[in-house]
Amino acid sequence: MSNRASRRAERPRDVTDPLLWQLALDVLGAHEPDGNGACRNLLCAGQPWPCAARSTAEQSLRLARRADDTSPTAAPQRSDAAASTGRSPERASAARQTRATGSVSTATASAA
Repeated sequence: MSNRASRRAERPRDVTDPLLWQLALDVLGAHEPDGNGACRNLLCAGQPWPCAARSTAEQSLRLARRADDTSPTAAPQRSDAAASTGRSPERASAARQTRATGSVSTATASAA
């Protein structure tokens, strides 16, 4: 039998990324506090708890689950390319195509 927490836990129904959820659960289990307020994981020697790995795993666990669409702070998500450049997805796509081919088709240029 596996000692990983993700193998023993029942996955919630709202999990949209099972692999991310499993990995985050396993990291959470490996980064527990010791009796002195530090992380007990040897890779985090001397780090106060919660360590960086624990904090990242907590965030990943939230990201692996379906977002609450009724939240007033929920905003539509843009693609990574659009978010990093501030461009619309269409313009980001045209920019990627230009970098890849060195030219833009007439249809793509008119969309930009």
